[in-house]
Amino acid sequence: MMDSKKIIFIPSLFFQYANCQHWIWHDNFSDLGERGEISELTQKLIEQGVLHEEEYIKGIDVTEVEIKNPEIAFTKTLELMQEGAKVIYQGSLQFENEDILFRGRPDLLEKRDGKSKFGDYYYVPIDIKSSSAANKEQKYQLALYGMILENIQGVYPEDLTIINRDHERINVDVSKEKMLVRAEEIIKILRGDKPPLKLTSTCSNSPWFNKCITEAEKEEDIALIYNLDARGHAELRGAGINTIQDMANVDTGSLGKIPYISAEKLEKAKLQAQSLITKKPLWRSKPEVPNASLNIYFDIEGDPLLNVQYLFGFWIVGDTEYKFAQIGEVRKFKEEGRYFLYFLAEQPGGEEEMWTKLLTWIELLSKSEYKVYHYSHYEKTQISKLAERYGGSEALDSFTANFVDLYDSVKKDVILPIYFYGIKHVAKSDFVNYKWRHEKAGGAQSIFWYEQWLEAGDR
Repeated sequence: MMDSKKIIFIPSLFFQYANCQHWIWHDNFSDLGERGEISELTQKLIEQGVLHEEEYIKGIDVTEVEIKNPEIAFTKTLELMQEGAKVIYQGSLQFENEDILFRGRPDLLEKRDGKSKFGDYYYVPIDIKSSSAANKEQKYQLALYGMILENIQGVYPEDLTIINRDHERINVDVSKEKMLVRAEEIIKILRGDKPPLKLTSTCSNSPWFNKCITEAEKEEDIALIYNLDARGHAELRGAGINTIQDMANVDTGSLGKIPYISAEKLEKAKLQAQSLITKKPLWRSKPEVPNASLNIYFDIEGDPLLNVQYLFGFWIVGDTEYKFAQIGEVRKFKEEGRYFLYFLAEQPGGEEEMWTKLLTWIELLSKSEYKVYHYSHYEKTQISKLAERYGGSEALDSFTANFVDLYDSVKKDVILPIYFYGIKHVAKSDFVNYKWRHEKAGGAQSIFWYEQWLEAGDR
């Protein structure tokens, strides 16, 4: 057990915990030979901002701690802080509390006027990020640096800061107490407290995702049941519902009220369990998907790191005269009347121009009968946000009125023997068996490719 030796607590644990709590457990207690690869985007999120950081540093005067060994680097950082160095780049911080060593390397340690153990000044941690704002895990990371600094210099730096992609300084509002609550949850796992099985879409970011799936399949655990809120799992287990078979056979009316899981969702979970056991879809009703002479299949790709939508993609079916191929980039298909049309923001600042082109293109559709198919809420949500930001039109209102969410039909009409209902999971299932031309193709990979394009400009 790990509680017999020192636990090293580092900032990346917050990111791992947010994605999959088992990531932390398996890294410490499983055979590392079973560890899978991390996706390129996940790796980028962990290392976020390296190139942006180097670019920013070129413009300021810093004292860099180049030493890689964290212990020696900490000694050097402490010397620089005692000497009153103005800005320390890649300084190493650590603080030991009983059997836990809290350790981290903020991008910058900046000297500020005030009182501390060092004299009439103290240090604040600053992280340089390629995103436009800090997410919860980055905020916790800064609060962790703040706590370590508090134990080094005797004062907690309240003005925690990130420098974003546009070199803007943003003060981060985060409670040290909330960070410590999350840290305590992580420390329990580091001590050997294995979390109960739980599978969510973010688990796929973990290099242990396949192992988690295998473990759940071996136990036939209820964690495999789609859309069964994990917050209600403990109550179900207490009622003797531990496996898929248990759920498939249960009289849901006898269970009483389960926290976070409605009676309707319990009944659907029962059907989901039955589908998983038989490995066959269960049709609940006949799908009624509206059709039109012009069918438009719509997908938006956005980059949450930059808070920008960069691609509107349309697969057009039924435009044999190519009337709607006058605006945007077009790639024709061998079959007449089918083509791919898209609008692209080659730089984040091009989002508004892309939006303007989209509105112009939508005007071309105003006298046609058409339907716009999408999967789940993302397209509708982002169109609404962009219209609020840049302005809409009557044609846009008609466009969104013609939206058909295929995910709604999937949820209503069929139970599939799969663990996740994202479009990739449905498409890759045995019942659709769709193959992508590129092995890594998908929304997350698209973000990585876009970030690569912004950094390298390799067309």
